[in-house]
Amino acid sequence: NNISPGSKVFAEKAAWKFLEDEHPNFTLATICPPLVVGPITSCIDDASKLNTSNLRILEFITGKYKGPVIPETGNYLWADVRDVALAHVRAFEVDEAAGKRFFTVASHFCNKEIVEILRKNFPEFEEKLPDVGASGGGYPEEGPYGFSNENSTKILGIQFMGFEKSVVDLVKSLKAIGV
Repeated sequence: NNISPGSKVFAEKAAWKFLEDEHPNFTLATICPPLVVGPITSCIDDASKLNTSNLRILEFITGKYKGPVIPETGNYLWADVRDVALAHVRAFEVDEAAGKRFFTVASHFCNKEIVEILRKNFPEFEEKLPDVGASGGGYPEEGPYGFSNENSTKILGIQFMGFEKSVVDLVKSLKAIGV
């Protein structure tokens, strides 16, 4: 679950090199998601088993960032786990996917938006969230960097779901295991 960004890059490069060197009797398509958010599966019965991306939201609802400052976001790109799973299936099913990389990105997000979504949808966590009007956690002054998910939307036909739905569904699934 907690895979470093470097290991993802090296694994993808190794896969493409294998294809080039060995000429196997199959094709390859790679799915490259950024931060992956969304509801947990039924096999996760303990919050300690969360992936790094979902852990960020758990830390908000458990009070780790209570106070006057929202932590900086870092990576401003995300995708819902269900969209990433669908991309894997479609990459297998769609012939045109062979030999391509798919950046599975729904949109930009920032930690301030997470707090706003949590505050709006889960008032029971209010006392654990950063203070109303807390500073930080927004987008950089120059705005977030760009991205292209064109292969995912045009070739795989992914219609990415919204950030609020993804966060709300995640928190509902966490509450179901007693968080």
